[in-house]
Amino acid sequence: MFLNFSIFLLLLECYTSNLTFTLLKGKSTRNDYQSIMIAESLAEQSFDNGDFDQHMSLWGNEVTFESPFGSFENDSDGYLGWLKGFYNQTQAMDGTRHLIMNPVITINGNEAQFVGYLQILNKKDGSFMGTSVMNDRFKKTTDGWKFTYRSVAPDQDMTSLQ
Repeated sequence: MFLNFSIFLLLLECYTSNLTFTLLKGKSTRNDYQSIMIAESLAEQSFDNGDFDQHMSLWGNEVTFESPFGSFENDSDGYLGWLKGFYNQTQAMDGTRHLIMNPVITINGNEAQFVGYLQILNKKDGSFMGTSVMNDRFKKTTDGWKFTYRSVAPDQDMTSLQ
């Protein structure tokens, strides 16, 4: 098993070592792509762990969020309050693990769009809780890539969580 994973990592490095990402205008390095993926991963991990300071540090000055469970336009305080409440709700169900799948990132200068799937598992027993489509926007700042917009649209009936 370890050998197969090592071969996978070697092939991945060979594949990405000369890879650049085509933009609508110009080119971007794989570092931009990796920075956006790290921000996506940290957003999910910080929610799962209840680390709201880290989660909010991933956002820029613009905080717009849309989901069936709550929507906020340029309202970081409202979003943070909702986030804490939703976290408490998921903790009452034994917590969550959010897994990002099939990411597609399009970079256009200092702006980027991320589209991907989110699979949600129960932290305690690993059972399936649901999937969603994420549509996020980022802006490149002096502090790196920051979220400006996030839309989370569940793929199935989630009325039990509302």
